[in-house]
Amino acid sequence: MMKDYKGNIRPYNQQLDLGEKILAFVIAFLAILSCSPVIFYGFNSTLILLFIGGYFLFFVKQVFKERVSLRKNDLNIFLISFTLFLYIAIPFREYDRFSPSVIWLFIFSMTLFLNKILLNKAFYYFSNLILIVCIFSLFVLVLNALGVSLPNIVIPRESGGHFTSYFISVRLSWQDYSLWGLNLYRLNGIFAEPGHFGLLLCMILFVYKAIIKTIKGKIILLTSLLTLSFGSFVLLFGFFIINIILEKKIYLAFIIVPIVVLALLYVPQEVLERFFFDKQTDLLDERTSVYFIDFYNQHYNQGDIVFGNGRDILYNNDLQNSDYRGFVIRYGYTGIFLYLILMFSIYWKKAFTVQFLGFFYFIVVFLHRSWFVDYFAFLFFLLVLATNFNSETKVVGLK
Repeated sequence: MMKDYKGNIRPYNQQLDLGEKILAFVIAFLAILSCSPVIFYGFNSTLILLFIGGYFLFFVKQVFKERVSLRKNDLNIFLISFTLFLYIAIPFREYDRFSPSVIWLFIFSMTLFLNKILLNKAFYYFSNLILIVCIFSLFVLVLNALGVSLPNIVIPRESGGHFTSYFISVRLSWQDYSLWGLNLYRLNGIFAEPGHFGLLLCMILFVYKAIIKTIKGKIILLTSLLTLSFGSFVLLFGFFIINIILEKKIYLAFIIVPIVVLALLYVPQEVLERFFFDKQTDLLDERTSVYFIDFYNQHYNQGDIVFGNGRDILYNNDLQNSDYRGFVIRYGYTGIFLYLILMFSIYWKKAFTVQFLGFFYFIVVFLHRSWFVDYFAFLFFLLVLATNFNSETKVVGLK
């Protein structure tokens, strides 16, 4: 049970009206679009504009119905998230420019005015969309392994290589491997990298702690394993640790340990070394160049580490970096401080399990792929995790 906009008791399973359901779906699809799906190459920006327009249209409709309000507990979250939006959006640093992508922070701030039943429904739609992506990706992987030729187009990749789009799934170049005579590749769904896909899959596993018991959960877990993403495996490790130790689901240990042992025994050594063992010690430095490390060290000693030097400093110096150091160079320690305050405001007085999962996910993402922290999917997930972490499948709609 929870209270609605006017303070009346409203059960979790109460039906939303059509306008609310459409708004929930729009939010779910915006979360997908914020991660730049490759299959929408060429018109992703158009779709974003259309769905953002739809979002504000239905949001205003909720305003006229007097169904928006800022709950007392969410006031601090709103103030901090809007401050963070202004901090990143206003071009006051040397290499700053206004970027349309800051709209994701603004939309996140606006979602705080919406009913949590609606937001939980939106995440349920999001999880179903990701499930569809999983099924299509596994289907295409199996057909490729069987040698079936599928219609496709080749899409160039800005940072090198290319994507092979099968229209319902995407394959990234240089991610092929052979396992027991089968030619396979790391799954990245419809997104740019397996690691991106893995982050989204782990979101769903984190929010719905009972999902592993369902077919839906098993498909999502299998897909996340087939991304062969080291970051995703770290997140899954945290997920299982919290379930085994704090949730006392000891039976999971008897499932996981044999799987790990069998993988170490039977998966070819070259596959393990290529995707895991070679990344364990220098995971961050493995993703960047010596030139960037020198640039970062010089910036750290001489640059503005308080506010950073702006969104485009790496681009203007022909540099690429995805970990926390890129964030420090762009937005400084003030940016880190604001995100930490946002995290504390979201998870204040929440159950320890929820706090652990939220901060664990945030830390892994920030250290590994800091560019993801201002994506709507990431912020939306953190909010829903704090409000919808439960084991009742009838509540989260898994049955």
